[in-house]
Amino acid sequence: MKSFVCILVVLWLFGSSVQAQGWQRIFDGQTLNGWSAPDMTYFSVADGAITGETTKEHNPPHNQFIVWQGGEVRDFELKFKFRIFGPKANSGMQFRGTLKDKGLVWGYQADIAVSGPYLGGIWDEYGPRKSLAARGERNVIDESGKRTTEKFADPLVAGLNLEQWNEYHITAKGTRIQLRINGKLTCELDDRETGKAAASGVLAMPIIPGEPMRVQYKDIRLRRFKPY
Repeated sequence: MKSFVCILVVLWLFGSSVQAQGWQRIFDGQTLNGWSAPDMTYFSVADGAITGETTKEHNPPHNQFIVWQGGEVRDFELKFKFRIFGPKANSGMQFRGTLKDKGLVWGYQADIAVSGPYLGGIWDEYGPRKSLAARGERNVIDESGKRTTEKFADPLVAGLNLEQWNEYHITAKGTRIQLRINGKLTCELDDRETGKAAASGVLAMPIIPGEPMRVQYKDIRLRRFKPY
């Protein structure tokens, strides 16, 4: 019996090592090499972090996205630290995104918003579906677009100091997506909707026009999953 259990453990470990590749740092902490936006004047490196900033004097006409130039990602894990400043500041991490005209990125966004219930949820940026999974939700969207929602306790009910560093963790494998902040599960999505669910796409971070804001991202690490 012990031998059988040992064999199972070895097989599980071997399977995991085959399916998951190593972690890759996709930001060097010093330059914006490997990242690009149509207007780079809104982005810089400060405090060892990719920094997006708007002011009253320098405010974009529409959302600005800085896009990782390493190609599309499909099944992956992404970890990064973030902090955000401004009473109405709003940003996030686009993943499996579609690059459109004017440098806009459509699709899944792991939300980072100072106000409202959006932090820790998945938003359909520029898409018709809006909130795909709010914080504290497990959502299944079937092929026809019908949703089934299961609620769980809000892991961030006590709130966070968003001006201090917090860690986001995104896992996307097949149709299933999980978000975590500081190790706590914030939402889950199983998106199977025909013609709308995205299987792969770009990584990007936005800043938005309006009230002055500042957002920073550092220690950005990507791990891809090999096809089964």
